[in-house]
Amino acid sequence: MSEQMTKAQAFKELYELLLYYSENRDKPVDEHFDFFGSVKRYCGIIGIDYDEFVEEFDLKQEL
Repeated sequence: MSEQMTKAQAFKELYELLLYYSENRDKPVDEHFDFFGSVKRYCGIIGIDYDEFVEEFDLKQEL
């Protein structure tokens, strides 16, 4: 990852992922889309604990 992302940019991406999750959680997704991997990346950039974030927003990994 050579690009530098600001905390604000990471927050925007995380927010958009939450919107996506709320609108599409019961629909099939592209097999190459790693929702939780993206959430973890953006949490790391912002400095938010990933596990706490997933628990707080009740994000479920159903495969």
